[in-house]
Amino acid sequence: MSPRRHAQVHLPPLDAGYALTLVDIFERAIEAIWRAHGERMSEVAHLRAHRQHATTTGCDEDMAAPEDVEP
Repeated sequence: MSPRRHAQVHLPPLDAGYALTLVDIFERAIEAIWRAHGERMSEVAHLRAHRQHATTTGCDEDMAAPEDVEP
């Protein structure tokens, strides 16, 4: 099995002031993304949780998900 790909951000060493500024930028970006896509993201999160639960418990329920949903 190949390792799962995941996003990474490599940052140079930051002092506390720059780190705090970066955290503020990330928090504002996350809030904007939730405002724009929160309802659909919640649906996808629910589907993923349901799929994970079924996988770990061996549940045979129909796990069909909308085609546009990425695992």
